[in-house]
Amino acid sequence: MNSKSSRSRTRLIVYLALALALVGGSLFIWQALSQPGGQNPLPTRALSAAIPATATAEQPETASPPPPTAAFSPTPANSPTPGPSPTPSPTFTPTPIPSLTPTSRPQVASTLDATIAIGTLLPEVPTPETPIPTAVPTFEIPDNTTNILLLGSDTPIGAESARTDTIMIVAINRDGPTASIISLPRDLYVYIPGSIMNRLNTALARGDEKEYEGGGVALLEQTILYNFGIPIHNYARVDFDAFEEIVDAMGGVEMAVSCRLQDWRLKEPGLDIHDEDNWEQFALEQGIYQMDGDLALWYARSRLTSSDFDRGRRQQQLLRAMLNQGVDLGLITQVPTLWNTYKTRVDTDMDIGLILQLAALAPSIRENGVQNLYVGGKVESWVVPSSGAQVLLPIWEGNDMMQETLSRLFLPPALSRANRSPIFVELINATDNPDLPLLAADNLATHGFVPVFGDDDPQENALTQISYYGPNFKGSYNWLLGWIFNVYRSSIELIEGDTDYPYDYRVVLGEDYDPCRPELFAPQAFLNQ
Repeated sequence: MNSKSSRSRTRLIVYLALALALVGGSLFIWQALSQPGGQNPLPTRALSAAIPATATAEQPETASPPPPTAAFSPTPANSPTPGPSPTPSPTFTPTPIPSLTPTSRPQVASTLDATIAIGTLLPEVPTPETPIPTAVPTFEIPDNTTNILLLGSDTPIGAESARTDTIMIVAINRDGPTASIISLPRDLYVYIPGSIMNRLNTALARGDEKEYEGGGVALLEQTILYNFGIPIHNYARVDFDAFEEIVDAMGGVEMAVSCRLQDWRLKEPGLDIHDEDNWEQFALEQGIYQMDGDLALWYARSRLTSSDFDRGRRQQQLLRAMLNQGVDLGLITQVPTLWNTYKTRVDTDMDIGLILQLAALAPSIRENGVQNLYVGGKVESWVVPSSGAQVLLPIWEGNDMMQETLSRLFLPPALSRANRSPIFVELINATDNPDLPLLAADNLATHGFVPVFGDDDPQENALTQISYYGPNFKGSYNWLLGWIFNVYRSSIELIEGDTDYPYDYRVVLGEDYDPCRPELFAPQAFLNQ
């Protein structure tokens, strides 16, 4: 029991640091929300990207623990979120950010350490059984782009280092402004420069253990640069202890659960994780949930019935929701005060000047879009001969998808509203499931479309139908919209004559619509522009 319970604990996901990169300082805002006292209404729903159909839209130019014996108790669809109620959030009085542009230290990207990155092994390291790959060429980073390494650690900050099971890179492009984020699975089998071939999540602990100059984070940055060609400018690392209180203090976080999820869960927060009688099978059916910290943590770390790749997708989804609520709460103006109060709780090399600069970009980044990238399909399973460990190897030769995916980190989302007119999609619910349009809206917003809620139109045995209003399908991304709704592109109706219709698409959601889509293998918009 102890070993598996311990492993389940190490999988706890830390999103406080993840939100820092996207909100550019709201990390400290959300930490401050954990202060006691005061009341604050629940924030605007994370799905607020959708607008009511009555709004005027400008017509665009172009459109786990071990298996105990506890019984399984599924959560009914559309039911209230189980578990304790979120802790009310305190009220803050906005403090204006100075009008002068805050200054920061010059941005410096990591460069390859030639003393260890050419395959030179430390004296105590035996000849590896897996050939050491050559270094991946370093990507050329556009001007005004900042790459932030986000790490979730399984030990408190300042304690002895352990494995980093949450590794993400967020690239913030100030010219959009937009942001892109990619998850790097912990089981990627890579070369730890100057050391051995090992899992990616061991690099940080290795650097601390060998007293590498700059510490474990510096060696992890070298590992990422060597194996993926991505230079890192800054990093943020926190432990998981603050996560639940942060989500609770935000009033919970609204999440669209498009795919049913089932895993073991403690019957009540705070119970002894080593007692198997405290565990039960738990499930989230498809629906919209206002998750408290405990449930959000479970949702983020679960992988019993999914995979590490899908867990990365849910991590990014939760990050987007926290970004939305951080902006909706309007707390960006609190950054200077909160930085002074909470900077000791975060391990980061970002200074207050950079944090203020990024904080000012948060609303525009949310407006223009966040691009979500995954390496699913760009890696292959492999078994380490000596240990039998099952790991993942990046695919480079004969398949340029890894290269192409990583390069997208430094480009804006294909449907970013910073460089093109938005594509509006009206959603008409023809079913009796009130969550269906909300789930559809979340899927649409993830891919850059602008969802609009139309009036419900209940119909018996209705089927999903899509209509496009325009002279032709050029620039309409009909192939991507068809994938989102699992409808053949050829079945999308072109309506050429109605030039007064206020939206680009009209989608009638029928009984056949299933919002659970294989997001990790979604068609790439940038390949079909």
